[in-house]
Amino acid sequence: MPDSQPTLKAINLSKRYGQARYIIQDFSYTFPRGTATGLSGPNGSGKTTLLRMLTTAAYPTTGNIFWGDIDIHQQPHRYLSATGFAFDSTELPQFANTDELLEVILRARGLWDDTESPKKISALLELLALDERRKTLIGTYSSGMMQKTLLAAALITEPPLILLDEPFRALDVETRTALTDYLNHRKKNFGDTIIISSHLPEIVERLCDQVLQFPLDSGEAESEAES
Repeated sequence: MPDSQPTLKAINLSKRYGQARYIIQDFSYTFPRGTATGLSGPNGSGKTTLLRMLTTAAYPTTGNIFWGDIDIHQQPHRYLSATGFAFDSTELPQFANTDELLEVILRARGLWDDTESPKKISALLELLALDERRKTLIGTYSSGMMQKTLLAAALITEPPLILLDEPFRALDVETRTALTDYLNHRKKNFGDTIIISSHLPEIVERLCDQVLQFPLDSGEAESEAES
C-alpha cells in the first residue's frame, strides 16, 4: 500500500443549521488510510451532513477538516482534485452520453491520454454494466443507470479519497458485487481511503473495516468506532 497518501482528519467538528440543534457536535476522527469507513444510522442522523462537509459542499459551524496539511475548506481546489464523490442529489448533464462525460472529467483534471484513457473508460463502464448504453444520452437513463453514471464519474480519475452516499441503493445485485470487489481492490492495493454510507448490512460487512454509528456521540473518538 502506498505510504504517500495523506490522512483525512476531522477535528472538533460541529454542524447545525441556524439556531436548530447540532446535527454533529465536537466530533474528532482520523479516517485510516487504505481502509473503508462505513457510516450507519437512520435517515436524518447526520451521515449526509458529514459527507457534505467532507466534500466541501457544506461548511462546519466550528472545527476543521484536514487532508494531510490542507484545511479542505481553505484550499478546496487542492483537496477536491484528489477526491471522487457520488451523491443522489448530484445533477448529470442530460444531453451528453457517458463516454463524453468521463472524457470531460479526465481532460478537466489534466489526466487525459489518447491511448490509455479510452481503455480506462471502457473497463470502468464494463465493471458497472454501462458499456452497452455508453453512447446513449444520459437524460434517457433509468434511476439505476443514473446511479452507475454518478459512480463512474466519481471513480474514473482513480482518486485516493472516495466519498459515497448510499451508492448501492439503485444497483442490481451483480453490479453491487462488482463495485464492492473494485473498492476492496483499490483500498488494499492502492491505499485509497473510502467513506461510505449504506443501509445494506451485507455491503458494510464485505467492504468496511470500521463503522461509525449515527447519531454521533459528542466528542466521539477514533477508538470508539466499531471494527
